[in-house]
Amino acid sequence: MNQGFFGKVLGQIFEFVKNLTPGKKAGLVVTTIGVVLGTFFMFRWAGETTFKPLMGNLNPEDAANVIRVLREKKIPFIVDSSGRNVSVPQESLYEFRLELASMGMPQASVVGYEVFDKQTLGTTSFVQKLNQKRALEGELIRTINTIKGVKRARVHLALPQKSAFVEDQKKPSASVIVDLEPGTVLTEKQVYGVGNLIAKAVEGLELSDVAIVDSSGKTLSKNHSDSISGATMGQLDFRQKVERDLETRVEEMLSRVVGEGHVVAKVNATVDFSQVNETQTVFDGDGSAVKSQQTDSTSAEGTRPGPAGLPGVQSNTPGQPAPVAIASKTDTKRNSEVKNYEVPQTIRKTQKQSGTLQKISVAVVVDGKTVKTTDKDGKVLSKVDPWPAEKLKEFEQIVASAVGIDKKRGDSLEIRNMEFAREDFDEAERMIAANERKAYVQNLITYSVIGMIVALFFLFVIRPFVKWVTENTIDSVDSFLPQTLEELEKMQRGATLPGLEEVVPVLPERVDPEKVEGEMIKEKIVTLVDSNPHKAALILREWLHSSSSTRAPKDEGGSGKSKSA
Repeated sequence: MNQGFFGKVLGQIFEFVKNLTPGKKAGLVVTTIGVVLGTFFMFRWAGETTFKPLMGNLNPEDAANVIRVLREKKIPFIVDSSGRNVSVPQESLYEFRLELASMGMPQASVVGYEVFDKQTLGTTSFVQKLNQKRALEGELIRTINTIKGVKRARVHLALPQKSAFVEDQKKPSASVIVDLEPGTVLTEKQVYGVGNLIAKAVEGLELSDVAIVDSSGKTLSKNHSDSISGATMGQLDFRQKVERDLETRVEEMLSRVVGEGHVVAKVNATVDFSQVNETQTVFDGDGSAVKSQQTDSTSAEGTRPGPAGLPGVQSNTPGQPAPVAIASKTDTKRNSEVKNYEVPQTIRKTQKQSGTLQKISVAVVVDGKTVKTTDKDGKVLSKVDPWPAEKLKEFEQIVASAVGIDKKRGDSLEIRNMEFAREDFDEAERMIAANERKAYVQNLITYSVIGMIVALFFLFVIRPFVKWVTENTIDSVDSFLPQTLEELEKMQRGATLPGLEEVVPVLPERVDPEKVEGEMIKEKIVTLVDSNPHKAALILREWLHSSSSTRAPKDEGGSGKSKSA
């Protein structure tokens, strides 16, 4: 049934086109083609695919690998003129990034330990050593690339051959170049970490033999073998840390009073890094005590002959009479006493740590106090008034207590009230808002113009064209359609139009015009009542009221006549 219906519709369309004049046929074809092309390009423009950058600043090897995978996956992509930036549709952006990451891309053809996965027979020792060096360099590159801010890295290792003699053995060395993300700067700790990572990964490599440079050729690594320079850098970092801590303490405290961003503090600290070992011995004479005592007493008593005779040879000549000896008496006594005293003493060994704070100088600049006023028009105005002297004095006392100002060691503190220069962020915000409004208005105008063009095209082109094409056909159709019931009966009896029974209603053989007219009036009344029942009820009420009022006088007159009769 549907096929027959559509066949009839197509037949009527072909018959309609066939009856057109050649000019109208050409206009119909051109208009149809224009409408189809316009609709196609409009939907294509509305549904245009939005491309987002997949990866940027790729090297040629990575870009070629990514494009190869995109072509294998049949994913549309766009490559810029430099060939280093690849963009894909937004709906497949994150999914494809994860897929590339699972494939280990981009890796700039970096070879790691997977170089040993495929081994061939007959590999020489030289090739084995070379592959080991390549694998170690590749693994170090991959590790360094994971550091935040490092976009790409290259590592070159110089591994000398081992010698049988220790004095002839050369030390290995390494060179590293890092390409950083825009706006990224590696700190000294990060540079030290990279160097230490490479030194620990290579046997026999010392940190001082690792050279690290950035993509601009600037040397980032320092000579860590020099203990003096290393100690100096450590002392400088410690001093800066102390100064930053004091500055932060002052700014956080005063910003609660004067407002965030309305105070600037700078501290200059003098730190003593000298190391002192001191030994001190203190004796207490008043608290002395006897430690030991020794007493020695000696007594001797007796007599002995003394010398007698004449001096010289005669007294010693034999035969001479013996001289008379004179005896001498001796009595000797000796006492000796030794006392040892213990004197109390205190020995103090003091090692003063380095990094003691000797002197600090603090300079604080405070912005003025913002006061808001209202003018006569009700507009809020802001002005900056300087802080009074008593307030600055209070600030000075608070800061002195916070940082530990000591006048005895020469500390100084200065607080000044100055008006800060203010950036015109309001103007920038107004410009941003104006640009956003401009973009919104442009989009609104663009889509409005497109909609207006489409509407005008259908109103002034399609509609007049359709009317022009079908105006004669409508007249011809109106001319052969029946205008009265008699003509309709005649056309049905004569069957002048084939298939007319499917278009016009079938009438009985004998049609009563009055009956048909009554049925039409009845159907119209029912339709009106269904559309507005309330209004129909009011009309019936009025009809009933008017009919009752008109019947009353007649009844009275009739009764009067009868009575009179």
